[in-house]
Amino acid sequence: MATLQKEFEDFHNEIKLGTYEENQALRDKRDLLINELTEKLKDEKVPGTDKKLTFTKFDQGSYAMNTGIKPKDGDYDIDVGIIFDITNDEYDSNKLKKLVFKKLNGQHNRTVIFNTPCITVKYSDGYHVDIAIYSDNDGDYHIAWGRKDAEKKQWYKSEPKELKQWVADVSADCKHAEQFRRCVRYLKNWKAKKFSNDGNAAPVSIGLTIQARNAFSYRCDNDLDALINIVSTMKSGFSSSFDLESVSFKKSIEVELPVKPFKNVYYKMTLNQTDQFYEKLDALLEVLEEAKGEDSDHKASKLLRKVFDGFPLVEDSKASNTAPIIMTGNNA
Repeated sequence: MATLQKEFEDFHNEIKLGTYEENQALRDKRDLLINELTEKLKDEKVPGTDKKLTFTKFDQGSYAMNTGIKPKDGDYDIDVGIIFDITNDEYDSNKLKKLVFKKLNGQHNRTVIFNTPCITVKYSDGYHVDIAIYSDNDGDYHIAWGRKDAEKKQWYKSEPKELKQWVADVSADCKHAEQFRRCVRYLKNWKAKKFSNDGNAAPVSIGLTIQARNAFSYRCDNDLDALINIVSTMKSGFSSSFDLESVSFKKSIEVELPVKPFKNVYYKMTLNQTDQFYEKLDALLEVLEEAKGEDSDHKASKLLRKVFDGFPLVEDSKASNTAPIIMTGNNA
């Protein structure tokens, strides 16, 4: 039976994208934008008061959780939260979000987008920054939620720091936690290879991280076994829902945030998309189990290359580069 542990770890080292502390270029890009916003807001006041409008930043997303992978398309996604020193009553969520949008918009080398959970700043040189805006309320954080002109726009209870800690608390044992993060990165690589980036067809990365965290069980020196266990558990989390349009049952799934607001992270996916998610997850599990059952590491690696982009190919031990011996003369 194959394990290919060395190949899995080599693969992980190739796809891994470190934390901000390990990547100065991304850290500099994040800090440049945050420093710009600080400067542009320096004269702003909380409405109806003489209180300065100030904020502090914190890292969130895959960099903060140490589960990031190098993007296949070169579009680096930087997630940062900014917590304003205000209560929900002191500033309307939509007005504050519009203020941040206005201060960051207009530069020639970037595009600023007003999204539901954040303000996105896209740069022409291949990265974007998602800025989530929070109120403090004495440490009780709320996120400015809603689109620019949507009817539903409000301060939404959120616990981003608790989510980061929940992921980090997968295990107190370093080896166990490292294997968990490797498995999350394998899943993200599979997602990038097997799903289109159009619309909401792909499961969001935080969903994969939460599902992996819920399912993870350490397997000593065997990432393949750990991953099989995760994917098998993920698959069992789906249920059947009747689709009126196709008059058939399809697979659906809901995965809640483990912290407030406890929302379903796959809320944007349609029933067709969750059904495709299930089918691709089932195909992944089939390949993983087939690779595990292989006696040949070469054949096992060939199988894994079908589901992972860049997985190492193990040399075929039966193949020979030795030139054939041609018998001539009396030796024929």
